Amino acid sequence: MASPLHKFTGFSERPAASFKTRQSLQDVLVERGDVSPADMFKAVALQNFENAKLTDLLQGLGYANEDVLLRASAEQSNLRIVDLTIDPPSRLLSSLVAPAISLRHSFVPWKHIDDVLVIAVSDPEDIPAILRHVEPFAAQFEFVLAPKSAITRYHEKTHRTQLSNAANEYVDANLSCRNWTGKRPRRFGLALALIAGSFAFLAPTLFFNFLFGWILFALLANGIFKATMLVTSLKTARRKQALKRPKSFPKMSILVPLLREEDIVDRLIKRMARLVYPKELLEICLVYEENDAATKDHLAKCRLPYWMKTIEVPADTLQTKPRAMNYALDFCSGEVIGIYDAEDAPEPDQLYRVAQTLEKADESVACVQCQLDYYNSATNWISRCFTIEYSILFRVILPALERFNLPIPLGGTSVFFKRSVLEKLGRWDAQNVTEDADLGLRLHRLGYRCLWSDATTYEEANFRVLPWVRQRSRWLKGFLLTWMIHMRRPVQLFKQLGFTGFLVFQVQMLGTVSSFAAVPIVLPMWLFTVGFRLPLYDLINPVLFTTLIVSFVATEIFLLLLGAFAVKARGGGSLYAYVPLMLVYWPLGAFAAYKAIWELFMHPTYWDKTEHGINDASYQAEIERLTSSPEDSAKTYLPSASMTIGG
Repeated sequence: MASPLHKFTGFSERPAASFKTRQSLQDVLVERGDVSPADMFKAVALQNFENAKLTDLLQGLGYANEDVLLRASAEQSNLRIVDLTIDPPSRLLSSLVAPAISLRHSFVPWKHIDDVLVIAVSDPEDIPAILRHVEPFAAQFEFVLAPKSAITRYHEKTHRTQLSNAANEYVDANLSCRNWTGKRPRRFGLALALIAGSFAFLAPTLFFNFLFGWILFALLANGIFKATMLVTSLKTARRKQALKRPKSFPKMSILVPLLREEDIVDRLIKRMARLVYPKELLEICLVYEENDAATKDHLAKCRLPYWMKTIEVPADTLQTKPRAMNYALDFCSGEVIGIYDAEDAPEPDQLYRVAQTLEKADESVACVQCQLDYYNSATNWISRCFTIEYSILFRVILPALERFNLPIPLGGTSVFFKRSVLEKLGRWDAQNVTEDADLGLRLHRLGYRCLWSDATTYEEANFRVLPWVRQRSRWLKGFLLTWMIHMRRPVQLFKQLGFTGFLVFQVQMLGTVSSFAAVPIVLPMWLFTVGFRLPLYDLINPVLFTTLIVSFVATEIFLLLLGAFAVKARGGGSLYAYVPLMLVYWPLGAFAAYKAIWELFMHPTYWDKTEHGINDASYQAEIERLTSSPEDSAKTYLPSASMTIGG
């Protein structure tokens, strides 16, 4: 069978073989005087360390712009340049290939002349890969050149609706929440309420014993799970990863979803600018909603560096963070896809450490989850307790889950995916309000792993009661959605996760919600420890009731020890004094749990937006301290021309 290149003919009617042997692009650029020999030497030398095309490096380093590179490519390949604005592609032909594929390879089917399909490309080097996608549509092909920016703008304008609709449905329907909409969840919720109410009315003793039995089981399961994670952390204390120069630096695209974030955009841009990573390999994508006029207008006034860009997400009845990221991904060019939130302040060397971790990882690794912490923990007691809670999660539980290769509920920020694996997983579920936890489970079901990194991102802790409840209710609703969707086929899930993984999933999702929902029922048990009695508990089997009281008190004491250990792992300090307040902090989750259960049936896709940047301006000095790198140690290991010269 003939190679796809054998079908290629340029407008000059040259044979395909000559296409492979013509003068190199770097020679053309130097001979034309577009790039100096010294700059070209530096760019070529950097290719030994940076996994990027020469054209991308030259443009990223500022040695040549898009127009210069396109003209040189035209001379080198003997292909003519077309203006897609004056002579746009045929809309019918441009629809032959999925817009997402065309954007990824930067091409568009342009014209059909006789029996030849003419395709506009931005880089002749991509022609072999492009041919694989257009082979079914013609017997012969010709190619022309067009700027990458023009090809992107064409797809963004012409296929906007198609790309927007696709963003809603990337995940397989069997693993998505998109069918849990309309009247169906409301009817299901009403049926459950009627069954539970009838059970309680007709057989109150049996109902309350069953309820307390479930609470006891959830309490013990959570306690055993966290105790196991704590013991593992005690045995396997980790040292901060030493900086070593990776052999190759991948291109990273960072998605930063924005919604009504106009007040924090300027600070966000400054924080992103502090990231220590080759800027020619960095693509920060500020993703905003079409109907978010305030953020859109503010971004329009910003002068962004060449390695930052904006992506507008078309308006839709569904407006969630995962949908926005699904849409934006088609406009990204990185092989590693990261996520930051608007208020994030990452350590400057974080991307460098992620590259280092991924380089050493095997093919089973899908992503790297970085550590999260708070820069405004000193605001009040809620922010301090929130910081302790995050310390438990990111300094105790997640490292232990990684060690045991168990499902990890990913964080919604500072997580970095191999793009190839992310595409294979079906990206994010646009309807799931905890898309991170859902994706963590999906990747584990397919045999992939997530690595944990001690590189830290600092966020703004929710320090007000009502916003805290709203944020927590969204998380808990997402846990319920994730549990419900993946339990559609429990036998298959059990086979994919294994016995331990299956149990951990139940504890993480259903067990967490159950523990918070049980607070109003078990909290009064403290009264029994000091001699008070409540008539309602007389219905409960004495053995069950006594066991539950003992388990409840023991669990509360253990959680205090867990909190103290997490504070120690974080560095200690004044947070020790606030560990006892966790006994008051945890019960707040009960309000969030009942709100989550209500919304699960009434408003399953509603995204209760967390307001960012409320008091981060007051903590600017703390942010500077936490994210400063006085020695700039990572810069020492970044690629430079001197590395390639001196070895």
